[in-house]
Amino acid sequence: MKSPNSLALIALLAGSLLIAPPSLAQPGDRYHRVSIAHGGASQHLPFSSLTAFKAAVEMRPDYIETDVQLTKDGVLICFHDLALENRTNVAALYPDRFTEVEIAGELVKTWYVNDFTLAEIKTLDFGSWFDPRYSDERIVSFQELIDLSRGKVGLYPETKDPDFYRARGLDIDLALHQLFVRNQLDTAEGQVGTPIVIQSFHESSLQRLRDLNGDNYALIQLVWEGQDYDYLSDAGLRHIATYADGVAPILRMVIPPNADRIAAAHANDLWVHIWHAEAGFPPIGYSSKSYMTYLLDVLKIDGLMNHEPDQFPL
Repeated sequence: MKSPNSLALIALLAGSLLIAPPSLAQPGDRYHRVSIAHGGASQHLPFSSLTAFKAAVEMRPDYIETDVQLTKDGVLICFHDLALENRTNVAALYPDRFTEVEIAGELVKTWYVNDFTLAEIKTLDFGSWFDPRYSDERIVSFQELIDLSRGKVGLYPETKDPDFYRARGLDIDLALHQLFVRNQLDTAEGQVGTPIVIQSFHESSLQRLRDLNGDNYALIQLVWEGQDYDYLSDAGLRHIATYADGVAPILRMVIPPNADRIAAAHANDLWVHIWHAEAGFPPIGYSSKSYMTYLLDVLKIDGLMNHEPDQFPL
């Protein structure tokens, strides 16, 4: 649903949610019904925009999820891709600031986040990709999301592309940890009211964060079919349990006939959180709320990354 007026939509969505927020999940609450707002209220508003984050806070999920990337001047931003061209007008504003990369034997122009300062990135239109009405949206720094969320909802960042940053002499995992330290969110005491869960497809990121801060962050291994290692095998789940608190496969990997993987993860004291593609969710015959209820109550999945936190079954 695309609204003609962002503020009106936020008011409309929030007005039906004047209820006490659910208790925030903390490490150890393995069977807590965890609502993870994927990119904020991203079914209704531009993914990972400030407007989507503000709307999600009012919907009272347990966590707000975002990907993080690192700018040229070392600032973490809420952005999915390594490069800016898919969801911004960077090519129009900075036509000569591209890097040529070879893809399938052809040279392609790309505008890496890490080649631009935060000030430059803040000039980009980050809403028109969703709808021209949102052309005033700007990319959000992770610090801005911390300021918005503190004491209200938890944070669930995904560290992205550590090998890319490492090749540039940068450590995105350390940058995230240092930002949490500056905000006093690196301890259990500091996380009261704003619990932190960090997810990654890259085992190296999670291992690095465990080394940096012990058990003070809950860590989640993201999983999909394209990985070289079978994390959902019995051996894979035992391996995850040595460095992380949970596993988050794409949904299709743990629904029947593969639902036994949920119990197998629980047997290793791992949370099971899921993420899903937008296409085909919910399946025919379900509403978003009724399908999420099925996943939680029947399949016993612990947490759902969802695009509609206002539809999460309480």
